[in-house]
Amino acid sequence: MSTNKLALHFGAGNIGRGFICPELKKNNYDVIFVDVNQDLVDNINLKKHYKIMSITKDSTLTDTISDISAINFTDSALVNKFLIEADLVTTSVGPKYVDSVYKLLINSNTTKDIFFIAFENQYRSSTKTAGNSSESKNIISIDAVVDKIVPPQIDSSLDVIVEKYGSIVIDSIGHRPLAKSDIVSYGDYEVEFLKKLWLLNGLHLQLAYYGISNEKNYIHEIFQDEILKVFAADALDALSNAFVLKTNYKNSLTEFKESILQRFSLPELKDEVLRVARNPLLKFSKNERFHGPLDVLINKDLGVHTFKAIIDLLLNNSFANVEDYKNFNNFTNDGLEKFLVQFWELSSNEVNQYKERLI
Repeated sequence: MSTNKLALHFGAGNIGRGFICPELKKNNYDVIFVDVNQDLVDNINLKKHYKIMSITKDSTLTDTISDISAINFTDSALVNKFLIEADLVTTSVGPKYVDSVYKLLINSNTTKDIFFIAFENQYRSSTKTAGNSSESKNIISIDAVVDKIVPPQIDSSLDVIVEKYGSIVIDSIGHRPLAKSDIVSYGDYEVEFLKKLWLLNGLHLQLAYYGISNEKNYIHEIFQDEILKVFAADALDALSNAFVLKTNYKNSLTEFKESILQRFSLPELKDEVLRVARNPLLKFSKNERFHGPLDVLINKDLGVHTFKAIIDLLLNNSFANVEDYKNFNNFTNDGLEKFLVQFWELSSNEVNQYKERLI
């Protein structure tokens, strides 16, 4: 009988198998996946193992994950049985499904303290979900910032191809369900979330629209063109300047910035510009990954030429192939002032300030 702790992980997809499960295993958790896909559940229970191929600029590393099992999300009796036994519940199901997982946890018969971490690309997904419930029992919800690029997978195999780089920053609130490692660290959640949102996601967004406008299909193709490569470096410098000013960040960002540029340049990631560009209404919204850093730079009277380049592209192109762009285009098709007033809802003074820098 295993003496390990038990982790119940909801979401047996590529992120769950390729990123979260290995970290749980390193921390001596027995891992049971919970998923709605019965074929996937059956495949995991049949094979009990899979391979993770981690790609870098120069090599591919292979690890094997063994001794795993899975249950179906709809099997309430079995899910409840393991929730009672679990020490840790984690998710990688997508932000809109986290509430469903938490409700199962709330309605379970568990009596011991249990950690809950939603490994989702959403601001404070764990505590936000817990805050939506009137009852928390003995559930200890902890927020985490996760960062891992998983390229499109070529088949339905359990094996997963991922980039080697990975980061999990857990909010430093006293509880430490995972040990510190080269992947896992503890820090100021607000600062770490903004660092990822502005530097990584913010650059990703700008490169997507810059790439589409230069007839590129993948993010890595930008780094094969020296002129476009300079834009990427300049854009990241501007984003990092804004982040430092916003947070008074004292640590060096050099290594982090170099890792972002190197990761985005990997052809093996097959990172499609149209995929990254989708959902512009959210990504370009006020205080998000584009407007947030731009606002800091404008108010500090610092360089915004890379932001201006992207705004010029938005105002002068329809981007018809981008998912959900049509609704966003309603704000961009009548010039800069309409965009500033109607989309970002800036005051008259702010509009004048922005126009001085962006025209």
